Amino acid sequence: MQLTAHMIVKNEEQWVWYAVSSVIPFVSRFLIYDTGSTDRTVAIIKSINSKKIHFLAKGKVTPKELVVLRNEQIKNTKTEWFLLVDGDEVWPKKTSQELVSVLRNCDKNISAIVSKTIVPVGDVFHYQSESAGKYSILGRKGHFNIRAYRKRTGFLWQGLYPKESYQGKDGIAIQEKDSQLLLLKNPYWHLTHLRRSSKTKDKIKYEIGSTKDIALPEVFFLSRPNIVPSPWITYSGTEKLRALIRTPLVTVKRIFT
Repeated sequence: MQLTAHMIVKNEEQWVWYAVSSVIPFVSRFLIYDTGSTDRTVAIIKSINSKKIHFLAKGKVTPKELVVLRNEQIKNTKTEWFLLVDGDEVWPKKTSQELVSVLRNCDKNISAIVSKTIVPVGDVFHYQSESAGKYSILGRKGHFNIRAYRKRTGFLWQGLYPKESYQGKDGIAIQEKDSQLLLLKNPYWHLTHLRRSSKTKDKIKYEIGSTKDIALPEVFFLSRPNIVPSPWITYSGTEKLRALIRTPLVTVKRIFT
């Protein structure tokens, strides 16, 4: 079973090496487009020595143009399945192995694979509560996402980023078709609330997370080039104080929304 990975990035220097490195052993081809990074994202991607990677610098794009790029990646995909990987998403080996097994054995009517996500806040040892997740799918609500899609005739990305959806000619988003979805047992890591770039510090989520007995992704412990930032980042003193103040307010708000 062969699988193509799709990635479109901009300013993801903190986690992009870990994202690519975690998935690349399990895919046959990795299509990566950069859309105008001004940090070290491009240099970090180029530091990964793999013939599987096909990298293109596309420059700045609009939300509409980004969706065009997603469809270009589909056009350039020759495998039955493709996997969306953002620059802040890391796959543990166990989850990747489960995904490959599911794709190899699932029924032909299955069009997409849903994954649970682990969402760290502050550092990779503290995690956002499941109640913070707002994605509703397969009768569940929480931290979920569709990441693997079957390439089907007539199916394309429609809409504007970040609200685009994979649709057939009936115009119905694939996430609305429960009978065509499967849920993995194991999660991947979505590091969206941590520092992702020296250029986008405003995207950090200030919140005190809970600790859990969770194995860290193996890729965090690999030897890495000097250009790659350490995964062991954490709040500064000022950031932690901000998170301590904000957390009770956020917790109460979630109860009533």
